[in-house]
Amino acid sequence: MGRLIKIVLITLAAIILLLIAAIFVITQVIDPNEFKPEIEKQAREQANLTLDIQGDLAWQFWPSLGVSLGKTEARIGDDKDLFAALDHASVSVAVWPLLFGQVQMDGVTLAGLQVNLEEDANGGNWENIGSQSGAESTPEESADTASSDSGSLDIPLTIPSVEVTDGKVRYRNSTDGTDIVVEHFNLGAQDVNLDKPFPLQMSLRYQDQSDMRVDLNLDTVLAADLDQNHFTLNPMTLDASIAGATTNPVDVHLEQNLDVNLDKDRVDIRDLLIKAAGTETRGKLAITGLSDQMQFAGELHTAPFDANKALKAIGEAPIETTDSAALSKVAMDATLGGPAGSLMVNPLKVTLDSSTLSGKAGLASLDSGKIVFDLNLDQITLDGYMPPDSGDKPTTAAAGGGKTGGTASLSSDPLIPVDSLRPLLLDGKLAIGKVNYDTLSASDLKFAVTAKDGVLRLTRATGNTLDGSFDATASLDVSGKTPKMQAHKSVSKIQIQPLAQWALDDDLAKGIFSLNADVSASGNSEKALVDSAKGNISLELSDGTVRGLNLYNTLVGGINDMLGKFQGLSALIPGQESGKLPNALSKDTKIVDLTSKAHLEKQVAYLDSLDAVLDKGKLSGNGWLNILNQDFDLKVGMQSPELGKSKYLQGTTWPLRCEGNLAGSPAKWCGPDKSGFEDIAKQAAAKATQDKIKDKLGIDAEGDSTEEVLKNAAQKKAKDEVNKQLQDGLKKLFN
Repeated sequence: MGRLIKIVLITLAAIILLLIAAIFVITQVIDPNEFKPEIEKQAREQANLTLDIQGDLAWQFWPSLGVSLGKTEARIGDDKDLFAALDHASVSVAVWPLLFGQVQMDGVTLAGLQVNLEEDANGGNWENIGSQSGAESTPEESADTASSDSGSLDIPLTIPSVEVTDGKVRYRNSTDGTDIVVEHFNLGAQDVNLDKPFPLQMSLRYQDQSDMRVDLNLDTVLAADLDQNHFTLNPMTLDASIAGATTNPVDVHLEQNLDVNLDKDRVDIRDLLIKAAGTETRGKLAITGLSDQMQFAGELHTAPFDANKALKAIGEAPIETTDSAALSKVAMDATLGGPAGSLMVNPLKVTLDSSTLSGKAGLASLDSGKIVFDLNLDQITLDGYMPPDSGDKPTTAAAGGGKTGGTASLSSDPLIPVDSLRPLLLDGKLAIGKVNYDTLSASDLKFAVTAKDGVLRLTRATGNTLDGSFDATASLDVSGKTPKMQAHKSVSKIQIQPLAQWALDDDLAKGIFSLNADVSASGNSEKALVDSAKGNISLELSDGTVRGLNLYNTLVGGINDMLGKFQGLSALIPGQESGKLPNALSKDTKIVDLTSKAHLEKQVAYLDSLDAVLDKGKLSGNGWLNILNQDFDLKVGMQSPELGKSKYLQGTTWPLRCEGNLAGSPAKWCGPDKSGFEDIAKQAAAKATQDKIKDKLGIDAEGDSTEEVLKNAAQKKAKDEVNKQLQDGLKKLFN
């Protein structure tokens, strides 16, 4: 028995030695480079690839049996341009298990791989790879071949090491200018077995024609079920540095468990964590319908972060605000959902410091890109978000610029991004509970916007403010060559005092104000829009007061000046025989009711009519206001009941001239039209003289002119006597 065992052992040893010797002879005696011509021939016939194997084919004997390939280049057909190349490749199996009839892969290495993919209107260059003979195997033949091949070698395969180093792939598309380069591609995998998970590491650099660059490092455990097209990366850690999108590169850290099932058209992302620029987002996401209409479901939660610190991290300038604590607490909670083919967030909650925005928003259609939202902002105080005061007082437009002043600062640069707005599809609503800014506040604000076919519409803008309300609609049409704008605005019964105080930094006026305006303009710059602006405006003011300006005193001052020149007129004003009218004690003008209509041309609002009832008279007039530099010029006619008791001044409209700048002193705005006052004085004096002559001569000639009075008087007295009496009467009036 012992001898038999000894013989068996010697025999086995001899067989092993023979196998080792055979492998040694094969690897040392047979030169694999002799197969180069055949390999190149088969590549040309079977794949339409022209191979240039510049390096040597070499055997490896111990401790692994394998073959290595040196520098090799491949071109498609007869093309001169390089399609692919590699510096080195090798495949090996462990020798010792091979001696016992077991095949164990030892390692696969691939170094310096380069691939050039090019595409034009005719297709991609890779489409020319394959047999060019036109003969194709039938599905049955392919199945039989596959069955035969699989039956000839059924070896459980585990590869201890797969290593790809310094790979590079470039894709260029001449039709759209795409130029993408993936370089420094490195991949390492250990204990690769498709029946169980195995560790995998990958790194690469991505660059494209827009100078976007991404350096990426991936570390995961991959499980792949090729039969079911099911892949999991669990856990998965990805670190990336993204440059080109922002001033500074952005470092992104991603952790997740990724489950991709292509047969079920489903991707599941669990335990998601994203850290970037000081922000942290956690959540989960499921995507179904990958090959048809994608559908999303999941949750995302972004922890509170400081927006300015995030901007600093990416190299952008911080947002300067009056309140240094503004934008320091920004957070988001989002639930993803919606029907197939959409991406909706409902509910959505965004926190901005002490304000909360809630509702729903998203893409109603992934195909069309239609944006929809229905959001509610509870409240916001804007003061803290405004730029800090620079200390320089804003300069007002120089008075004297007149109708055309203020246009020098208008830009001719393009203002409206028409190319971005034309394809926009939008349907959105926004409600704001309360807005505070400076001394102003508004509540119950509601806005609605739509965009389609290059036409953007503000279909609703309503709210309550200053004890009144406002309502506006507007449209912007960018479908044609020149953008066109239209707007309608109405303001109903608001208190004008806070608005005037805020706009002019002066307690200029108070009262209840209403306005209706329809305005249109066309063009794509500030200057073009102002030059083409036109519209109609109507406004009303009741229970109002204009501070620092008393039009009655302006009128009285003009009349007193007139009485100084025409002293005899004092007797024509009952109760004012002293020759001077007293001023009102108030320095303001009180307006009982005012209505006005105007039209807009370019930057000038032309006052077509002005009618007002004052506590001491009535006003009417017209003029213009430059809305850019706030210069104005008004011609006003005023009637006063205190002066209407006189027979010769009853119903007289006294001409006033108001001009200047709204930023100036109201006390200096208005004054009497002296020439107009003198004309009124002469007419009143002439009427009074006529009446005295009539009374003295006993002539009843109501409404007759002076010439007719003289003619009638000549019938009773000599003409010389009448002339003498007329001259004496006029002298008494004007002395």
